[in-house]
Amino acid sequence: MRKISFVLAILFIIGCTSNKKEEKSNLKPESTTVIDTAMVDHTSDQITSNNETIKVQEVKDSVIDANEVRAQETDVKVSKGKEIAKKTNTGDKKGKKDIKKNNIEKIRPHHTIWNSLTKKHVSSSGKVNYNGFKSDIKSIEIYLSHLEVTSPKKDWTKNEKLAYWFNLYNAATIHLIASNYPVKSIKDINNGKPWDKKFIKSGNKTYSLNQIENSIVRPNFNEPRLHVAFNCAAISCPKLMKGAFFPSKLNSQLNMLSKSWITDSSKNKISENSIEISKIFEWYKVDFKKGVIPFINNFSTTKVNTNAEIKYLDYNWALND
Repeated sequence: MRKISFVLAILFIIGCTSNKKEEKSNLKPESTTVIDTAMVDHTSDQITSNNETIKVQEVKDSVIDANEVRAQETDVKVSKGKEIAKKTNTGDKKGKKDIKKNNIEKIRPHHTIWNSLTKKHVSSSGKVNYNGFKSDIKSIEIYLSHLEVTSPKKDWTKNEKLAYWFNLYNAATIHLIASNYPVKSIKDINNGKPWDKKFIKSGNKTYSLNQIENSIVRPNFNEPRLHVAFNCAAISCPKLMKGAFFPSKLNSQLNMLSKSWITDSSKNKISENSIEISKIFEWYKVDFKKGVIPFINNFSTTKVNTNAEIKYLDYNWALND
């Protein structure tokens, strides 16, 4: 009896063990999340629990968030960099503009082209070779273009300004005639009013010969010798200088031209008690503030009495060629 009970007990134990194995084998394994171990700590080879899966997701999220933050920071830096660069470029442009402006203000005109042309085409007696100037008209235009971009500034000296306007006036006059040559007189151009033609560029303005002489130089410079500097291309006009006006030589140049003009008997006849002088003295009497006779006496070899009789010669407008 005891043997039977022992056998039955053993059989019962075996049966229970077998059922547990079968139940265990019938159970489906819990799903596990496959993760990239490179994203987490390598001390754990396998993570299968729900809690650990959540932690992994948190790590992934934190990595993504970190990347987004870095990206945003980069965008901000790039944006700020572009903005700074833009401001810097704008500043550079403004700075370059200011530098350019300052440099332009320091520029002085070079009168070497006009100096060479007049020495080439003007005789010592004042005769002008207009055919020669016509063949060199491109050089005259280059010189006029140079004067256009080197117009007088406030910080220029009186002599710098006067030399500029004298050379500009004369070069423009020669260009006007050479462009229309052959003509018998300057008055044959622009319907008899060549001095009213606006064609002379200086800075951002365009002037006529009349404007340069009567609106710029005469009102703004107390200089009666300007009348020997401006050349009207006529026989009765003071002769065109063989060379250009230069600021450093201007005073001596004006004195030389004045003496040459006053002592030229074809243009002024001087004696102690009577004088027959150029119409220029009559037309522009107001410019000779100390009087016509005192001006003449500064350059004449014959001293004229203050009460001398004054007559004015007819003006010959024939071309000075």
